[in-house]
Amino acid sequence: MQQSQITSDYLQAVKSIKDAILQSRYRAARLVNKEMLALYYWVGNYVSVHSRIDAWNTNAISVISKLLQQELPGLSGFSETNIKNMRAFYEAWCPYLNRQPLAADLIKNLNFSYLLNRQLTSADLEESDMEYFLNVGFTNHREIIRGTQTLEERLFYIRRCAKEFWSKDTLMYHLREGLYQKEGTIQQTNFSKTIVNNDFKQRALQSFKDEYMLDFINIEDPELADERVIEQQIVQNIKNFIMAA
Repeated sequence: MQQSQITSDYLQAVKSIKDAILQSRYRAARLVNKEMLALYYWVGNYVSVHSRIDAWNTNAISVISKLLQQELPGLSGFSETNIKNMRAFYEAWCPYLNRQPLAADLIKNLNFSYLLNRQLTSADLEESDMEYFLNVGFTNHREIIRGTQTLEERLFYIRRCAKEFWSKDTLMYHLREGLYQKEGTIQQTNFSKTIVNNDFKQRALQSFKDEYMLDFINIEDPELADERVIEQQIVQNIKNFIMAA
């Protein structure tokens, strides 16, 4: 196409479509992240109960991880170390989420809607903080749990991660530098579902380039061998759609 043929209408059309694509990618990434956190929270709950109360053998988590690999060849994200991370995630947050979810709750409806839709009590997080919580990737949650001492400090970093789309490296830098001790609490505002600036949209998508999210959307079912090629193409398209720079 000749440069003279590119009119302002065409340029506006490209801008509008690009904006819609970026916004859609961001919404898809947020949805995947929410479902992944719900799954990891449930797994953490299950493992915590059985390993802390029912006294599994000391190597139980390692054995379970290996058996999962056999059941789902190519499964990532469920190493012994990461299953322990899921347990730590659950144990760090269950006192503040007030109601410990039963296995049946999350198997039937694997999300946090039961927390968001019910009336919150003083023992819960504020609704705005629940929204921040759900918009932070698991890797960042893991580092926040490791690097903080109090709930308020934890929430400080969660809010900043969610609002400013911090990468893991950015978060770890601020944890090392003690940003919470320097700045203290920040004013809470409702999480914005619409990101206007395209540079900010790109940053938002980058913040969801979480190693665990990529694992989460790449689980194959070996029993569906005839459909595996199609499934792999679909998964790759999802990855490309969500994670494209």
